[in-house]
Amino acid sequence: MIPRKIQSYFKTTCQKMDGENTLIEGMLTCCNSHEFEVQIAGDIKRDLFSGMHLQPINEKIVVDACCKKCGKTISVFDSDLDGYEKSETKCDKFILAKPFVCKRCIDNTFSVEIKYEYPDYQELIDLGTTEIDNAFTWIWITLKCNQCGKRYCNFVNFETT
Repeated sequence: MIPRKIQSYFKTTCQKMDGENTLIEGMLTCCNSHEFEVQIAGDIKRDLFSGMHLQPINEKIVVDACCKKCGKTISVFDSDLDGYEKSETKCDKFILAKPFVCKRCIDNTFSVEIKYEYPDYQELIDLGTTEIDNAFTWIWITLKCNQCGKRYCNFVNFETT
């Protein structure tokens, strides 16, 4: 149940049931590597307790990852297109994606960990959901700097319902 657009780049590390929901965790992989430049659209917020995280601008968040080996850009998450309830109206304003760099060492090479929460499979079928693989209700994205090891836990923590 991973979104079709990243299935071939997603290596599952854990899958478990949490009540009626399924949690699927994994790593983004391309060219047998976990080295990506990350492009983001959103507002970076810093919090004393939860660290740094990405907040929507005009209700929109985008995370793209570009493989450092082959240059392929992978759309990891776009709040207008991905998730249980996609936005009915697209954002009127174009939001320019910008590169994310590590605040500790200023490097731009990251590993990308993704966790999805999916509702009960039968519920999705009963609701007539056509894109079950893209019908996740929550996404968490953690970035790890490959240079210094700094982790940006739950950099994206976004509910799609």
